[in-house]
Parts: sequence; C-alpha cells; structure tokens
Amino acid sequence: MKELFVGTGVALVTPFLTDKKIDYDSLERIIKFVDLPEINYLAIIGSTGESATLSWDEKIEILEFTKKKAPDQPILFGLGGNNTAQLLREISLINKYPIDGILSVTPYYNRPSQAGLISHYRQIADASDHPIILYNVPSRTGVNLESDTTLVLSEHPNIMGIKEASGDLKQCERIINAKSDNFLLLSGNDPHTLAILKLGGNGSISVLANYKPEMFGNMVRSYLNKEYQRALKYQNEMREYFDWMDLEGNPTSIKTALKTIHLCDKTVRSPLMEGSIDLENKFIKKESI
Repeated sequence: MKELFVGTGVALVTPFLTDKKIDYDSLERIIKFVDLPEINYLAIIGSTGESATLSWDEKIEILEFTKKKAPDQPILFGLGGNNTAQLLREISLINKYPIDGILSVTPYYNRPSQAGLISHYRQIADASDHPIILYNVPSRTGVNLESDTTLVLSEHPNIMGIKEASGDLKQCERIINAKSDNFLLLSGNDPHTLAILKLGGNGSISVLANYKPEMFGNMVRSYLNKEYQRALKYQNEMREYFDWMDLEGNPTSIKTALKTIHLCDKTVRSPLMEGSIDLENKFIKKESI
C-alpha cells in the first residue's frame, strides 16, 4: 500500500464558481491536466482544497466525482480535526468509501500535548479501515508533531507515513534516520522537497503540481531515479514559482496561477480573499516568455 504514495501527489484545489458553489467543470479540467505519468496520486480535501469551508456532503461529492473522473489514480482523502470524537464519527462514515488512505492534520487551536497527539492518532488509526498519513503543519495548527512523537506513532500498524510541513529539516532528518523502511516521509513544503529527498524522504504532496505537474513530478522522479543533476535543473526552473506561492498564501496563490492557464477561476471562500491582479500578472508575464 505504501508504494502508492511514493513520488508526487497533487494537493488538489477545489475550484468555485463566482457564487461560491463547487465548479465541477473546472475540477474535471484540473484532474485531466494532472493525469500524467509523473503524478502518482491525488490528495483531495486538504488545506489546498479548502476543506475548512466545505460541508461533509460537499467533501463526499468531490470524492465521488474525483473517483469517477480519475478511476486509476490512488486517492488520499483529507480528514482531520481538533475534536477526536467527531473525527471518529467521520471515519466511521468514510470507511465505506474506496479511498487509498487518509491524510490527517494535527489537531489545531486547542494545542494538545505530545501525549495528547499520540492518543488522538492512535484512536483514529484504530478506527480507520484505511491507512493513515500524519500531517504536521505547525504554521497552520499551532502545534508541532515532534520527531520522537512521530516515531512512536510510526510503530502503529495502520499509520504508514507523515506529510512533514514543519520546515524543520533537522526534525525530518531525525525521523528519516530512525524510522523503519515501511514508514514514509513526504514533503509538505514544495521548496523543501529536494532537500527532504536528499535526506532520504519518499516524495511530496505538492501545491505547485496543480499548475506545473510535469515539471514538479519530473523533479521528484528524477531524484528518486538518482538523476540528481536533472532534479536540480527542475528545481531551479521552479524557484520563482515557489516564491510566488507564498506571496498571497495557499490556496489563493495557486488558484491565481491556475486562472492564467484557464483551468479555473481564482474564487475562494471567505474568509480567504482572491488573488491580486499584481500576482496574476506575474504568472501571465512568466507564461509569455
């Protein structure tokens, strides 16, 4: 099962119409756009997919639509929260759906202890019929899943990896040096992907891959195939894009990029705001070169 998530996963956006309803025509275009040999799976309903403003029914609709339009792509479904009991109820509902794994972000806002994080993740791993990938993104959640905690959780038979977006390469290195071969470490920050691969990581769940799937996927694939100079070439070609993704936040920046290549509008749901004309013009100018 873990081999499904080695390489590049696309952290898929959720396109919206101007009335804020889900734009399924655009979602289909994006799914087809990223359906390339360089892309290994789709990660849906995450922070890039604006999960915080989607209803449960909308999440299931997106899942069913994505499975229909990309039947051969492995699906990693975003399902996390800061109420363990509610999350267990949602896991009982998702158990019946044909997904390949659950990406579960650390509980946010209430800032549990490391012992609390261990208890939380063990409960959901015990309850889930699907394997769990931990998701550590302290810049969003306010809590860091420490390396020792990750290693304890890696011993659970239903926890198969972690998406590491702490930005702490030393922490990633400690996990990689002590984990078993069966536990995946995936980059959750696009600019750090090559550095994490050099430490021994297994791939990336990428935002930029919505917009540059071939280029980003080739960077990861090249490195995993030991074509190091080729991987570095792709990274250098994407450096400007990495910077622009940070300018107005995620998913505002990536949706702005996608608008310039006619894949979807840049509409987001409140409290997010759509990308600026200045940012849009950066992508337009770059594409015209």
